[in-house]
Amino acid sequence: METPPKIPLNEKKFHNILLWLPNWIGDAILSLPAIQALHGKFPNARVTAAVKPPINELLAGHPAIDSVLEIPTGDKGGLAEQLRFARGLRGYNFDLGIVFPNSWRAAIMMYLAGAETRLGYNTEKRGFLLTHCRAVSRESKTEHRVKYFFHILSELGVAGLPARFEFPISREVNDFVDDHFSRIGIDAKAFCIAVHPGGSKSPRTWHVERYGILCQKLIKEYDARIILLGNDRDAGIVGQIINCCPADTVFSSLGLSLKETAAAIKKSKLFIGNDSGMMHMAALVETPLVGVFGPGDPATTGPYIDSRRQAPVTRNYPCSPCRQKFFKECKPSSHNKPFCIEDISVKDVMDAVEKMIADNRLK
Repeated sequence: METPPKIPLNEKKFHNILLWLPNWIGDAILSLPAIQALHGKFPNARVTAAVKPPINELLAGHPAIDSVLEIPTGDKGGLAEQLRFARGLRGYNFDLGIVFPNSWRAAIMMYLAGAETRLGYNTEKRGFLLTHCRAVSRESKTEHRVKYFFHILSELGVAGLPARFEFPISREVNDFVDDHFSRIGIDAKAFCIAVHPGGSKSPRTWHVERYGILCQKLIKEYDARIILLGNDRDAGIVGQIINCCPADTVFSSLGLSLKETAAAIKKSKLFIGNDSGMMHMAALVETPLVGVFGPGDPATTGPYIDSRRQAPVTRNYPCSPCRQKFFKECKPSSHNKPFCIEDISVKDVMDAVEKMIADNRLK
């Protein structure tokens, strides 16, 4: 009896797809165009995303994702618990698995989940855990992260990288944020600018004192109202900025969920912030933005938004992007910052803000 011919991967029909998504908010957002393209190729397939919180809340209800599973974290999210979680996915009978992170752990989790076909990059010597590997070339290391993620799907015959995000915001979330703005005293007709002064690592963040001076200038020159975004850990730096600005001009919006934060950014005329997941959320909702880049490189991890709606501020030092092993690769400034972030002045950022406001006719 003859063995039936093997169907090329780009001709196979998949019906039950598992996505193992990156752990960082920014990278998870940058994987969405690839996911949208995958949905276009297999519109009738059920797509499940496994992701760590709080990204699971952000992606719930996305039009290209049918269900979101929360990867265990925290006290109950050690390696053993995550292995049990992955093995528990076998009951879903996934016929296709896409591993977006480069880590060995993500590949072993997908292997344990039992997806019949498993795609990802051949990094960290994990190729034996995947059925189809894509080599990491010199070119792929320097391409934008959106394209890097998209190219994982090349063997599937997925074509047509979307030029923009799909990210609807529900009426309930919009109404909540409208009420929030009203409660904290922001006039609906005010010229609002969302500012995110925090970040995952302190050496990646611009000086809080410079954010304070920047906010003063925005209030004086544009009669702006500043919405300060972040999590509860940012309360100290948010308080510093509020204390150096005129009363009733700067407002704290800490503690919002990611979807509520996205809605708050969308209601703002402009976003200003560090190279972080929050910056990518501004691109997600298509709000013009100014991103302050230190160790990162806008060419590879910059916001995925029309060039006319973004203004990355960077010194473009030849050592960027670095491995961010602060401070083993470079010496810190007297303020314990890498010089790629230390040397960005208030004028540098203000010039970018003025350009965004003028080019997009925001005022």
